[in-house]
Amino acid sequence: MDTSGNAASPASSAELDPDEARRLLERTEGVRRAARADARGLAIPLLVLGVLTLGYAALSYVQLNVIASDLGPGESRAATPEEMAFGDLVDRYWGTVGAAGLVLIGVLFAWSRRRVGAGARSGAWIAAGFGLFVLATFGLPFSPLAFVSVVGIVGFMAPTAFIGIALLLIAARRHDPRLALWVVVFGVVVTLAHLGFFTNRFGDLLGLVGLSDAVSVHAIVQADVVVMAALGLVLMVVAMRSRRSTGARQPVPWPVQP
Repeated sequence: MDTSGNAASPASSAELDPDEARRLLERTEGVRRAARADARGLAIPLLVLGVLTLGYAALSYVQLNVIASDLGPGESRAATPEEMAFGDLVDRYWGTVGAAGLVLIGVLFAWSRRRVGAGARSGAWIAAGFGLFVLATFGLPFSPLAFVSVVGIVGFMAPTAFIGIALLLIAARRHDPRLALWVVVFGVVVTLAHLGFFTNRFGDLLGLVGLSDAVSVHAIVQADVVVMAALGLVLMVVAMRSRRSTGARQPVPWPVQP
């Protein structure tokens, strides 16, 4: 009876089939590439949303402080054609620039995955498709859906609603709660600012502490613009930190649907 322990067991002596080994390596490489592309799944949309929000805040500031700066309480005047065009641009911002940004997110998703050989997934198509839908519905002049339908009402009251829906679908496909959370924050804050919520609450707060007469109305009405600018900066910082942190560590080899 051989008790030397040198005899190889059947399990240890068995060799892996070459075809099976090759398929295993190919699957591992595919997962690695997908993980590298998915590492940008938070950075790409938040960076684009941050830039768009800053742009919206800048246009709102110009509309509030340049175009309407010569109007006092109770005063009015006829707007020039240029001012009318600028106001229309601000009103249609999320239906044109915002929709184009959503298409850009889809393009960047597809480019990021193809660059590492992972191939485009459904996230890119969701973003691009919703972006084109929003552009056609709200961005084009005299759109039949822009003013007469429930879709138009939702777009007027919450201009980022459909952009948020697209990104929430992507977050659900990716099982990414962080992206979903930031998309909700983005949609809620921009919608509240669009409705003048922060200006009204700031005015209420000043009245509560007895400082309403000490702060000019001109300063109070800046609250919505300031909040949107702060949100845009926060989104960009979170995006850059996410990109840095995912680039500094090895991607997790776990297949995620973007």
